[in-house]
Amino acid sequence: MTPGAWKTWLMIGATGFGGPAGQVAILHREVVERHKWLDEEEFLAAMRLCMLLPGPEAQQLATYAGWRQGGVAGGLLAGTLFVIPGALLVTALAWLHAAGEHLPLVAAAFTGTRPAVVALVALAAWRIGKKSLRSPVAVVIAIGALAALAAGVSFPIVVLVAGIVGFLLPFDIAPRAGGKDAHPADAQADVPTDSLPATADATPSRGRSPIYHAFITATVWIAIWAATYLVVSLLHLAGGRGADIAALFTETTLLSLGGAYAVVPWALDESVAHGWLAPSERFDALAMGEATPGPLILVVTFIGFLAGWKSDAAGAPTAGLEGAAIATLFAFIPSFAMIFTLAPLVRKIRPTSGLGRAMVAIGAAVVAAIVLLGLKLAVASFLPEGQLAGLPIVVAALSGLALLRGWASTPVVVAAAAAFGALLQTIS
Repeated sequence: MTPGAWKTWLMIGATGFGGPAGQVAILHREVVERHKWLDEEEFLAAMRLCMLLPGPEAQQLATYAGWRQGGVAGGLLAGTLFVIPGALLVTALAWLHAAGEHLPLVAAAFTGTRPAVVALVALAAWRIGKKSLRSPVAVVIAIGALAALAAGVSFPIVVLVAGIVGFLLPFDIAPRAGGKDAHPADAQADVPTDSLPATADATPSRGRSPIYHAFITATVWIAIWAATYLVVSLLHLAGGRGADIAALFTETTLLSLGGAYAVVPWALDESVAHGWLAPSERFDALAMGEATPGPLILVVTFIGFLAGWKSDAAGAPTAGLEGAAIATLFAFIPSFAMIFTLAPLVRKIRPTSGLGRAMVAIGAAVVAAIVLLGLKLAVASFLPEGQLAGLPIVVAALSGLALLRGWASTPVVVAAAAAFGALLQTIS
């Protein structure tokens, strides 16, 4: 492992704003252009694999780059430091939220972010929709998924059905790469695997086949997950909610095909159903995930903290910290497991046409889930107590305009909305 590599990974984690596209751009600059730990071809091949896997692709890409640079220890270091800055910041903000729930100024600041969150979700639906809904079939799948979700069908079932429908369709529904609306990774994902030169693995398998390596590694990580889950259960961590937190957020990562927004709406609804979040706290969880560095999936850290905190009627900071740690750990164990299992095969794995269609169909279902979440949040923000509120609409419109035009970054917009909410509380 290169001496001082930890500084690079910590810097990447601390500055990883802008969602997956921004984080991938930072990774490319550091690991390809600056340090040359990966060449261009391998970076694109690894990114294509991470885009196909469930879980946060930028964190997985960092883990792969760390593995290539320093073996298993390097992968663990890179993937962990990519997450830690954002996780710590989200935990601190969750503590502020929980401890200040009955302080008017703090409560007003969090309330002020809610219209901005509506704008963030609307822009996410627009951005992902432009990439995913480029054929009539994809639009039909999205409409069907929206109707199913609105009728109460479970999100995992909707994703499964969408994937099967896409896989079985006899014609191409995938968007064509290129064009001004194309995602920065679209063209990169189309690079043929056969054109990529072979490279040596960072961790030689001593003559063992990659399949054998994958089997052994997967077995080890399943054992690690099971042992950690057993410890959390036996110690009754997070006020006795640790096992439920671990199970839910492992499932959250495994369902997050197509990015964090694919599963965040479902995770928020499940957390409300468990009693860990109040319905209005969905805004706060999303605001924290969007405004802090690292993957959006770090909303689970916020949820985990509140789940632990609320396990004690008097408030329990220790249980909250345990809940945040458990949620974060179990959200990322699957990502580490998948990367270490498949890393030696990265040159050989490429999507088939059927898999490509399935991913597009799942992407259409994701758009439906985001739209439904946006509608729920808009009703809660713009129609409190059934009456139309003009000021939240204005704040949401200004937030959306600032983000769309590039006048301000997401953290700045969320902070400004929070400050505005606190100001209104002060002068009222």
